[in-house]
Amino acid sequence: MNTQLVNSIVQVVQALPADEQTALLAVLNRLIQPSVTPQADRPEPATAESNDEAWAIWESLGDDAIPGTLDNVSVYHDCYLYTGEQDV
Repeated sequence: MNTQLVNSIVQVVQALPADEQTALLAVLNRLIQPSVTPQADRPEPATAESNDEAWAIWESLGDDAIPGTLDNVSVYHDCYLYTGEQDV
């Protein structure tokens, strides 16, 4: 992206009166339409059954945890989660 060009455009738009800014926004919105995903490419919505299974997995995450195995939990919590190692 050309940052200098974008900044120049922003300055010009800010210099316009409010009604001209509104008119420009309407024109730009017509020119730049968001791409619409075809129905066939959209992911399937979650079913109640898959939601129930996901919640069951989430609720079971700490069932077999071993307490007291992580020193300095407040310091190394994320490191332990992402790497499985206690030492940094």
